[in-house]
Amino acid sequence: NHRVKNTLATVQSIAMQTARSHDDPGRFAESFQARLLALSHTHNLLTRTHWEGADLRDILEHETEAHGPHRISLNGPPVALEPSAALSLGMIFHELATNAAKYGALSAPGGRVLVDWGVADLTRPTLRLCWREMGGPPARPPVRKGFGSRLIERNIRHDLSGSVEFEYADTGFGAELAVPLDRGRYA
Repeated sequence: NHRVKNTLATVQSIAMQTARSHDDPGRFAESFQARLLALSHTHNLLTRTHWEGADLRDILEHETEAHGPHRISLNGPPVALEPSAALSLGMIFHELATNAAKYGALSAPGGRVLVDWGVADLTRPTLRLCWREMGGPPARPPVRKGFGSRLIERNIRHDLSGSVEFEYADTGFGAELAVPLDRGRYA
């Protein structure tokens, strides 16, 4: 019951935030549906493990698979995520991939995304993940923060007690994430 209430609160928040960033009902419906599908897939991964957790690579692969494996390079060890971290990171990776396809490296024919991660500080395990885009247009800071940027920052800082740094460079967009992991929850 608690899990369902949390999920419905998440869906309500996604709907309200998506609606604020779209004047066109068609674009709203498309964005909202894509975000719900991302949330749904992570729920499927968690259901397979009876809500004990999900693997980071599985979440990344699903959120980037539409762009082709030759354009996305995933490099890192197995990392078991608790359900709340899996749900938040699934939404974050969906937003990063969507933005890369609309404005970044994946909007250009030869563009690529490199995602590297590892677990640092084994006394207080912390997931460190680097998202790097290359071969696309130069990255420029947005004029205004959209839903995706706000979602990423809110989820990292508030839901995951982590940090995120964005880089807007001529070579492409980059993001550095640091998220604490509970002891014993990583492989």
